[in-house]
Amino acid sequence: MIRAGVVFASAATALIAGCASGPTPEQIATASYGREITQAECASVGQELISGAMKDPGSAQFRGTSCAKGWWGSVPILGMGVQFGWIYQGEVNAKNSYGGYVGFRRFQVLIRDGMVVRYCLTGPDGLCTPTGS
Repeated sequence: MIRAGVVFASAATALIAGCASGPTPEQIATASYGREITQAECASVGQELISGAMKDPGSAQFRGTSCAKGWWGSVPILGMGVQFGWIYQGEVNAKNSYGGYVGFRRFQVLIRDGMVVRYCLTGPDGLCTPTGS
């Protein structure tokens, strides 16, 4: 029964990821990315969100992070359209309920006008399902 649940969850995530599409050239040409933000503000906003998603937020360790102007494609099956802004991405490691570090996982956070619009944190299956608008 558990195996069927894992197979279903993996298939559903693959379906969601497969339905994503990027912006058109017209959308890119006319895109508004929101106000400019500094690298420090980008890191602060992104790390606050990702740390808060951990079992032990205070133990979060970040590496390989960067912040750049970008976009996140639409995911129609989740009702998400194309979004433009600043993408903060990298890897995070944090402690689990037993106090041990679980290993680094990839993440992405889309920030617009200083607010998180969408994010994803790679799960144990290696897939990153977006959360947000």
